[in-house]
Amino acid sequence: MGKLGVKTAVFGFAANFALFLVKLYISVSSNSLSIYCDAVNNLADTLSCAVALSGFIILLKFDEKRSKRVQSLVSFLIGIALTATGFYFAYNGIERLMYPTAVSFSKKYAVLLITTIFVKIIMGFIYIKINRKKYSPIFKTLILDSFLDSAITLAALLGLSFTIKINYAVDGLVSVIIGISVAVSALKTVFNQAKYLIND
Repeated sequence: MGKLGVKTAVFGFAANFALFLVKLYISVSSNSLSIYCDAVNNLADTLSCAVALSGFIILLKFDEKRSKRVQSLVSFLIGIALTATGFYFAYNGIERLMYPTAVSFSKKYAVLLITTIFVKIIMGFIYIKINRKKYSPIFKTLILDSFLDSAITLAALLGLSFTIKINYAVDGLVSVIIGISVAVSALKTVFNQAKYLIND
C-alpha cells in the first residue's frame, strides 16, 4: 500500500496543481468568482494529496492495523480541509451576490475548462483502478473528490456563461452551490472517519 499510495499521491499532487494554475489564470482573466473558487478547490486538493503523501510515507513503517488508522486519520484531515474550503466558497458567493462585478468570457476559457473536466474524470477512473488493486479510504475520498470536482467545474462554466448572457452574478450563486456541495460531501467523510477512529 505504501509505495502504491506514494505514487498515487504524487500523481494527484502534480495533476491538481496544474489544474489549479489553469483555473487561476482563467479566473483572474475573466474575473469569475465561481472559477476562482474552483481553482482554490484544486489547490485544496493539491494540499490534500500532500497530506495523503505524508500518510502513505508513514504507512511504510507501520503494520496493517496501525496502517488502517493512519489512512483513516489522513482521510479525516482531508475532509476537514475540504469542508473549510466549501464554506469559504459559500461565503464568497454570498458576497458576490451582494456586490456583483463585471466578468468576461471567451471560447478559449470554455475549451480550457472543458479540458480540466475531462482530466478530473480520467483521474477518478485511475483512482478507481488503483483502489481495486488495494483498497484505501484515502483512495475512496480521492475518487469522490475527482467526480465531484468535474461536476463543480461544469457548474462553474455554466455559471460564468449565464452571468455574461443575463448580466447578473450567476457565478456568485454557483459559488454558493459549489460551497455547500463540497462542504456536505466533505462532512460525510469527516463523520465516517471520526466514527472509525473513535470506535476502533
